[in-house]
Amino acid sequence: MKRLLSFLAFAFVCAVPAFAQSPSAPAAAGSAASSSAATPLPPVDEVLARYVVALGGENALRKINSRIMKGTFEISAQQISGTAELDMQAPDSFFSEVSLSDGSQHILVFDGKTGWSAEPHSGVHRISGLELEQLRRSSHFLYESHLHDLFADIRVVTKVMEADRPVWVLQASPAQGPPEIFYFDVETGLLVRHDSVQATSEGNVPSEHRYLDYITVDGVQVPSLLQHRDPHVAWQVKFTDIRQNVPIDPAKFAKPSAHSAGK
Repeated sequence: MKRLLSFLAFAFVCAVPAFAQSPSAPAAAGSAASSSAATPLPPVDEVLARYVVALGGENALRKINSRIMKGTFEISAQQISGTAELDMQAPDSFFSEVSLSDGSQHILVFDGKTGWSAEPHSGVHRISGLELEQLRRSSHFLYESHLHDLFADIRVVTKVMEADRPVWVLQASPAQGPPEIFYFDVETGLLVRHDSVQATSEGNVPSEHRYLDYITVDGVQVPSLLQHRDPHVAWQVKFTDIRQNVPIDPAKFAKPSAHSAGK
């Protein structure tokens, strides 16, 4: 279960299955563009503005400067469980940790400039290259509400059904790396899915995240259920404790110690 936590950083923030596609592009990129001509598409700014409103509005979002999320982690196919924690501090500090029932810990941190991971079998690993760029982008606080700041080009490419609901599909191309795909519910305006190709030390991994069971915390909508799927594993995190504007120890965003990921 190598680099398990590499994907949690990209959660917060594409046709199925993503792992049937080439590792060089998200699943929906090709099919979405080919069907866009048949569907009248809204301007991308309209979709993104509706998303901000759906989250609670710009004024409510501006009041949030930190977020701590804790819950249960599960890989049901392998009967693996544990706990998960995500700590985020504006503007771009990020900490994630999954602690499994066998006592092992999987940690990923970004301090605004440098990223590190700690895994039981590979130890502490400094993140670099495209993997660091992706981590830097996804560590931006309230990531999905700042897409224009993080991607060089964003466009609405099609309208499809996702979990029996109509969604607008946006393709976002960064300055470096492959495009990413975002699905926004047509009716609610909320983000329901995000597909990307993640650079890891084991190679490029196409992955999909689904955001479910939104709840209101301090006037802002937050998904309380995160589901992840890639060619190697499917897991989910159910968040039961979500707090915002709480102090976070700066030490959380420092390089993990070697013993942190021990069994």
